[in-house]
Amino acid sequence: MGHVDDAEGLLTCVQMGTIEFHGWGARIEDVEKADRLVFDLDPDEGLDFEAVRAAAFQFRDMLQSIGLTSFPMLRGGKGVHVIAPLTPRAEWPEVKAFASRLTQAIAQNDPAHFTAVLSKAKRKGRILVDYLRNQRGATAIMPYSARSRPGAPVAAPVTWAEMKTIDAPSHFHVGDAPELKKRAASKALADWGRADQFLSDLMKP
Repeated sequence: MGHVDDAEGLLTCVQMGTIEFHGWGARIEDVEKADRLVFDLDPDEGLDFEAVRAAAFQFRDMLQSIGLTSFPMLRGGKGVHVIAPLTPRAEWPEVKAFASRLTQAIAQNDPAHFTAVLSKAKRKGRILVDYLRNQRGATAIMPYSARSRPGAPVAAPVTWAEMKTIDAPSHFHVGDAPELKKRAASKALADWGRADQFLSDLMKP
């Protein structure tokens, strides 16, 4: 396992043909403790972005109800990541178990809109909540990474206010690099992904 921490490292990856950058949900200081929960809202092919948008807000409200602040990220594909930062205390088995229980509860509470089953045949007309990003060794697309897809979209953090009107999860592309650079330094996104949260009490049965 390696990590990149400067521009030279990024350029080295690009020289080797890297397009997408995926990372663990942990900090290099302690890779055994997660510092975020990532819920990938992946819609069935028959659903439009309005369904994904509504699901993201529903997910935000649910996480907020149990004390977790969350932030949305356009995935650059069909769906959206809803990310809840954590203080890195819990290890991977605990984090995965919590994410699994939470996802199962959501799917059981609203089976018309959500499913936790990976099978595409059982996803018809619903949004898969993929919680398996929250386990040791699993990765998720990193903010501001290009995607290896038509149009070269970019995975981009947005605010919840922007989520109300953004047109698609592939809204940004590599041609928007100057705008994305400004966004990354903007006050509007200053708190994105930085809210410390404690998971120990939430993980109790």
